[in-house]
Amino acid sequence: MRIFAALSQYGQYESNLRSGIDKNDNFMGVMSAASTPVEKQEDGDVLGISMNAQPGTKIFWGMKAKYASCSTSDNPIIYVETNYGGKTVSYNININNIDPSNASRLEMFALCSYADNMGIGDKSTFGTYSTLRTFEEMANHNGYIGTQGELNGFNQFQSEKLDWVDMSKQVMALLFKCNDLIQYSKGLSIMDLFSKTNLLSKTRC
Repeated sequence: MRIFAALSQYGQYESNLRSGIDKNDNFMGVMSAASTPVEKQEDGDVLGISMNAQPGTKIFWGMKAKYASCSTSDNPIIYVETNYGGKTVSYNININNIDPSNASRLEMFALCSYADNMGIGDKSTFGTYSTLRTFEEMANHNGYIGTQGELNGFNQFQSEKLDWVDMSKQVMALLFKCNDLIQYSKGLSIMDLFSKTNLLSKTRC
């Protein structure tokens, strides 16, 4: 699946504190214990879909999430598949091992897809991951986070880590200041999800 599109911008949410806020440079990382490369899985209902941009082009490659065949209610595992660059790549993501304060976009896509399926996401039209990506774009625009190179790209998607908790808090503060209570309320739902996920990651065996 190849989709042509352009990223939206969020210039209307400018923070006059931009120069005084330290960037979060926690983007370097490698595949964590939560993510494991696997073979392509044919069966299973799709829980979530999203797109990943190819840097320097207007091409967006598709990705989808569904429950892995080995997933259980106590140990939920999400299978994520993408055809980035025309090559199918698949991963199993252990939800209980995700730490939102140090997680890749791959892990967060899996977590958000799981949350939407379980009814514990932000209940938005386009899904929790779409809201989270909007928060990331706003944070990047306002200088709250530092990126290495392009904001998009598959290597960054699967490996670079971000403190999603701190980033979301800063964006929510800006949304509240701008009186965007609809987006702010979505942020509250996401923070609630993060608190539940942090509890799981800290108590796992």
